Amino acid sequence: MAARLDLGYYVNMFKVIVPEQEIEIMICDRSKYPSLKELRNQIKENRKEVFVYVPQRSDKIYGYGPEMSWLSNKGFSSDRINLYEIPRLTGRMILESVIDKTIQMGFVFLEFNQNADIYQILDKNMGRLKIFKRKPEVTSDGKVRVFIGYDLRVIFLRDPMENRLNFGLVVDITYSFRDEKDRPLNYRVIVLESGPHTLREVRQIQRDLIPTGINKEISRQRLNEDIIPFVEQLSKIELPCGLEAKITSEPCRIILGDKDEVVW
Repeated sequence: MAARLDLGYYVNMFKVIVPEQEIEIMICDRSKYPSLKELRNQIKENRKEVFVYVPQRSDKIYGYGPEMSWLSNKGFSSDRINLYEIPRLTGRMILESVIDKTIQMGFVFLEFNQNADIYQILDKNMGRLKIFKRKPEVTSDGKVRVFIGYDLRVIFLRDPMENRLNFGLVVDITYSFRDEKDRPLNYRVIVLESGPHTLREVRQIQRDLIPTGINKEISRQRLNEDIIPFVEQLSKIELPCGLEAKITSEPCRIILGDKDEVVW
């Protein structure tokens, strides 16, 4: 069912409400582990539910998760922080929680095998996450499988009016094309191997094309019919630190001020 929005301009960004309270966390100097690979391997070998992460330009390693006390034997010490003080760390936690939730919802990661861990998924894509519906749409000739998915990333912005930090989940529609042997395809290869008719059918599956030509309402359609219902399913996520965050299902609206100044 399509979402109903008031008239106006919207962006595919949804506010993530994170509790403003201190949490307990494990901290270690970055110099003790120039590379996190060895430490992460030890965590995996010991089957501990622990995450370690270094925010960009930080000289600290942060450890968190239900079994984070295990890190006390690895040179970490306990401390308390507010997640709004270290937004890059908070953004990472949000994405890690979204990974867990989308796996529960039945989505898959086509770029990785199903045994890939969170570090492989997020580190390779520089903090972006691409997930896909398990069952693809298939062209009538059976030569192209179209996987429909979502491209996700977290951003943080400071509200100049309230002088506070806001977190947002940016959601875009993405597609992956595969042949019968699961080889990746693109538009050019589809035309060369299957012809322009198959490409046209692919673009109809994407809804870029409709019987009358180019679909000029596709952006609004994707927002109302695909993106908002997906975000409604996410709704609440449990951060690895134990706090519950809420994702609002109404996209951020752009308000035009004087002389078309954009106000978020």
